Formats: sequence, C-alpha cells, structure tokens
Amino acid sequence: MRNKTWLAAVLVAVAVSPALADSKGIVDYRQGVMRANAGHMAALKAIFIGGQKQFLSQAVVHGEAIAKLAGSIPDMFPSGSTHRNSNARPRIWNDWDDFTGRAQTLQRLADEFVKAARSNDTAAMRAAFLKMGREGCSGCHEKYRKD
Repeated sequence: MRNKTWLAAVLVAVAVSPALADSKGIVDYRQGVMRANAGHMAALKAIFIGGQKQFLSQAVVHGEAIAKLAGSIPDMFPSGSTHRNSNARPRIWNDWDDFTGRAQTLQRLADEFVKAARSNDTAAMRAAFLKMGREGCSGCHEKYRKD
C-alpha cells in the first residue's frame, strides 16, 4: 500500500510540476515587464517632478515603451497564472473586462503622453504624465495588485 501511495504522489507531482513551473515563468515575465514600466515611470518622474530637464528629449522614448507594453498586459495574465510570488489579485480573472479595459486606458494615456511629449510643451507633458500615473498605473494597481 505504501508503494502505491508513494507512486500516486510522484505521479501527481510530475503532472502538476510543469503547470506550476509554467505559472512561475509567466509571473516572472510579467513582473519583469511591470518593473520595466516602473523604470520608465521613474525616469519620467525624475524629469517632470525631479527637475531633470536635461533628459526631456528622452520622454518620448519612455512614453512609447509604456504604450507598447500596456497593449500586451492582458496577454501576460492567462487564466490560472497564479503563483505564490505573484502580486496579482484573483479578481483580475473574475473581472476580466474591467481589467483589460484598464490596460487599454493605460495604453491610451501613454499615447496621449507621447503626443504631448512630441509637442515640446512641458506643461502638457507633465499633466499627461501625472494623468498616466494616476489613472493608468494606479487605477489598475489599486484594484488588481496586492499591497
């Protein structure tokens, strides 16, 4: 009986391990992308809040990167991609339409920021940056990211 129990446990572990490993890989990937977005936002914050105006010419690059990454956010959250290291709340998958809508909002706001950055109007850029952070990033994190 012990051998059968042991064998059953091994078979379950072998069957479940690829799914857990895949989920961990997905979580690692999306956390990397989110850290990249956070890096772009930190760079923009240094420009618009920290007074590092000498980097103003790089604002478009950061905004474009955020816009491109925002469009792929829903793809980074396939059903069942939870792992103990994940900061994603389960409500993502329960309220999928709202979640994907918020990703689209971030993409739209990032595109608006890029448009403002190309205009060289620093007041418009700063306003668009703040709106992107408040309504785009924070708008999603408050509801769908664990503290």
